[in-house]
Amino acid sequence: MDKSMMERKRLMATMYLKNGEAITSKTDDTILGEATELARIYNDSGIDKILLWDISETEDEHKNTMKVIREINRVLEISSYALGWTNSVRDIKEYLYSGCRRVILCSSNPQMPFILEDCQKRFRKDRLSLAIDDVDLIFKKRKELEEDFHDVYVFQRDIFDSVVNMTDLPFYAVVEEDVELDVYKAILKTPTCMGVAGPILNQKDTDINLLKHEFFEEGILVLLNDSQMDWSEFKLDDNGLIAVVSQDYSTKKVLNYGYMNEEAFKETIASGKMHYYDKATGEVRKHGVGNGGQYQYVKSLSVDCHRQAILAKVSQIGVACHTGNYSCFYTEILKKDYTEKNTVKLLENIYNIICNRKKHPREGSFTNFLLDKGINEISRKLQSESTEIIISAKDEDVESMRTQMSDLLYFMMVLMSEYDITWDDITNELAQRK
Repeated sequence: MDKSMMERKRLMATMYLKNGEAITSKTDDTILGEATELARIYNDSGIDKILLWDISETEDEHKNTMKVIREINRVLEISSYALGWTNSVRDIKEYLYSGCRRVILCSSNPQMPFILEDCQKRFRKDRLSLAIDDVDLIFKKRKELEEDFHDVYVFQRDIFDSVVNMTDLPFYAVVEEDVELDVYKAILKTPTCMGVAGPILNQKDTDINLLKHEFFEEGILVLLNDSQMDWSEFKLDDNGLIAVVSQDYSTKKVLNYGYMNEEAFKETIASGKMHYYDKATGEVRKHGVGNGGQYQYVKSLSVDCHRQAILAKVSQIGVACHTGNYSCFYTEILKKDYTEKNTVKLLENIYNIICNRKKHPREGSFTNFLLDKGINEISRKLQSESTEIIISAKDEDVESMRTQMSDLLYFMMVLMSEYDITWDDITNELAQRK
């Protein structure tokens, strides 16, 4: 990553999770709605990082919360950081393997020195942060902290200055009370402060990109959408417009077709939401206005080789078409049968079929036969196929290996469905082993 990008200040949202629910704060159990949907909103709105604060009080509540954290990390592209339930190395491993980028240990936890000793044997330094609530710890163990932790999180405003003066470790400020926006600005202007979290940033109706521009105008370096091309570099049509095709960045489905003038282009860059020029009215409109709030959050913009058309990859909220269809391209003209050969998509499709059989059994289905027989039969199949693969490998029978490996993957997905393990869980686990 560009060093200048690393030095940009981060705006963070805090999700308070209890018993698998997203609640308002540590002291307010009001449920905010479906947790993964809230995470998706933060992900698309311009928030740079999410703090997942597990405030579970019992083991059962923690288990329910971990299920939700795994679901949240499946929908996020931005990084998540876990804190709260860190009583053992096993807890920390569970957070990291659920997809969290880093775990924040609490300095006031009496078990922290013992936990840290075990963590140092298992995890890299950049997997651990420290939540500080007592500056005496920095005074007494500054060198050790700088060696053991990637950064620190500070939750008391009255010790911000002390942290800055006592260590060179970058810190993130977490504001838990309602304060004016000027307080956030003052915190972010502190040289070693790398980001801030607080109630304003948790509100779903806060325009994060607008806020970033306000911060930027006051000299605070934050992560902004920044175009690498000027409007003058595009080849426009006779009306001064450029064609735009939008595509769902996740499913790759083409959504809609439109045009941009210079104003629409600049509004799209600044806001992070797609804006189009309406030829019928001569106005620039944000996609979704007047259409049930079906916004398109920009993931990337690219231009064709002739610089005559823009491809916008977006996160589509709701439907793209005014007819109520997900895509404007819903009228089929011609279609040929073809076999899906995209590896990731193919595995996900098969897994989804298995999960569907689990929910809606079909008579004569071999998948349902296995699911009905249970873990013992599924395990027996996995063991049998694994043995056959080993024998085929020793015999150098590649064709047989290909067939048996396919069978093994199928039986493995049946087992995955039994325990609600997804391919995202598997890839997140593999990502931890770089």
